[in-house]
Amino acid sequence: MIRFRPLPLMSIFAIVALAVLVSFGRWQWERYEQKTALADEPVPEMTIEDYQTLPEGLQFVYGVRQDVHQQGWRVFAPVQYGDTVVFVDSEFIEGARAPDPAEVRVPPALRLGAPISGASIRPEPPAPLTRAPRPLQRLWFAVDLSAMGRNAGLENVADYYIASAYMGADGRAVTNPFAMAPGADTLPPARHMGYAITWYGLALVLVVIYFAYHVSVGRLSLRPPRPPEA
Repeated sequence: MIRFRPLPLMSIFAIVALAVLVSFGRWQWERYEQKTALADEPVPEMTIEDYQTLPEGLQFVYGVRQDVHQQGWRVFAPVQYGDTVVFVDSEFIEGARAPDPAEVRVPPALRLGAPISGASIRPEPPAPLTRAPRPLQRLWFAVDLSAMGRNAGLENVADYYIASAYMGADGRAVTNPFAMAPGADTLPPARHMGYAITWYGLALVLVVIYFAYHVSVGRLSLRPPRPPEA
């Protein structure tokens, strides 16, 4: 016969903590499943020619490159393409220090009028906990094309941007590491699975500690009751 007399306050805290750990684990597992599915979806590519650069409209979006493990700022250069303004994710400035717009020029490839090729991406709305932008410094912490366009005084801004190739340290073009399907990010799916296992593991440890403590103080017993003495 099992005898269990739970400690009220400890039980309340344990239930709340267990719910939090399980919810974190479920969230990370869902992210793992979403990213695994997104990895199988091709990102549409496009090429534009006969455009005009708009150097006064440069905007900067914070990002972390997992390929070089470096934080920095993505340079979003607007170009006039027919009647539409299209932002081009064209360069990456390393370092957490915010760039000075007066010191940043349009990347050379765009100044020369070379065709722009890359992934055509329609970004999702900024997440609720995203840091607030700093429009006066042209700094953004999520891609918000309409707001970036208004900040630059531009009209007819496309609802997509082109993630073109970056220029490597050796002067060669490298694949844009942010050229991913909407909803994806640079953290690989396996990392989310690892986080999910960690949260679920902590939940299991909490349950073990909870019951082990009750056993140690005599509030949980698996032994059958002693028969009454004659």
